Amino acid sequence: MGKYIDLRCDFGFKYCMSDPIIMKSFLNALLEGDVEKITSVTFENVEMPRDTINQRGVTFDLHCSTETGDTILIEMQNSYQKFFKTRANFYIFNLMSKKIRRGIEWGKMENDITRIIGIFIMGDGLAGLDDAITCTAECNVKTGEIFWDRHRKYFINLPKFKFDAENITTKDIWINFFKNLGDMDKIHKSVYERADEGLLRLLEKAKVAALTDEERDVYEASMKRLEDEVDMEELGYKIGMEEGLDIGRKEGRKEGREEGRKEGRKEGREEGERNKSIQIATGMKQEGLDSALIAKLTNLSLEEIEKL
Repeated sequence: MGKYIDLRCDFGFKYCMSDPIIMKSFLNALLEGDVEKITSVTFENVEMPRDTINQRGVTFDLHCSTETGDTILIEMQNSYQKFFKTRANFYIFNLMSKKIRRGIEWGKMENDITRIIGIFIMGDGLAGLDDAITCTAECNVKTGEIFWDRHRKYFINLPKFKFDAENITTKDIWINFFKNLGDMDKIHKSVYERADEGLLRLLEKAKVAALTDEERDVYEASMKRLEDEVDMEELGYKIGMEEGLDIGRKEGRKEGREEGRKEGRKEGREEGERNKSIQIATGMKQEGLDSALIAKLTNLSLEEIEKL
């Protein structure tokens, strides 16, 4: 275990980033030039991690609001998620619906809604994003000018980020910490030269040695969940499940021609998924993963897994 807490796990993310001073430092570094300097943040959700692995792919978030009423969603997404751009928009518009009263009389509104900003930290990257940071907004397609400024989305693509100590900014420090803090034994001197109050506070709070025994137990369990998810990815879970669905569709079409298209698709898809689940479970078992965890991730029974 490293000297510093890994911000990519649920406990590390919530434990460190739910500190208002630390979060304020991060937001001001990332949003500089897009929003006015944030002087305070208030959190709306700071739940501690659950005991079970997150079936959405190790996803966890924090909501906060600024002194001007802007709402900010910060989400850590460690594993590949298909159609994540669509999901990110769903999150933004869901938050927007909470700002608008049902039955509102639009003609009587004196001010537009406050802004909604989504910050999505991608541990496994996102197809089509080649930069470390991509900011999106609603623009006029012809001119490229901002059409409606009430929302922004920032995608932080950790695999694309490269740390350059010679040309470092506070924003670079933050992204580097999200990507590498858990593996750091020493902090580069240039970090201390640039660090503000929030970053210095983070470096103190993120020391594993400063955790209580109970906090350390929770952190270790959270890291185990993260490592299990990474192991699952390396064993081809993502590709395997997609291949399984493809096999299911093909088998379904074949069975559909013989016994009825609808029933055939269902049976073929289930059989394809089951075959892939067995292949994945076999690989997991060879890697030494716990049978109970394998059962949870593949939906196979413990009895089936023991026979593999």
